[in-house]
Amino acid sequence: MYLEAVMKCDKDNTPYRVYLNNELVTERYFALDEKTLSNNLQLNVTPSDKYDVRIESLTDVPVELIDYFVSEKKSSEQIAMGR
Repeated sequence: MYLEAVMKCDKDNTPYRVYLNNELVTERYFALDEKTLSNNLQLNVTPSDKYDVRIESLTDVPVELIDYFVSEKKSSEQIAMGR
């Protein structure tokens, strides 16, 4: 199973953490650079009835979780990037 989380932030280089089912899975920086293909988080996950995705900004600038989805196949973006 593959989970893809879509996030939004209005400031470049904003640090944030991503939790999946209360477990820290990554700490990243949001990039607004036009060279950045995507800020979406893509994970290979164990099948589950429910996923709890939470974003924690490490500054006073919000990083928002817009949406997430789970699929059995990799997204076309993951395939294009060789993931």
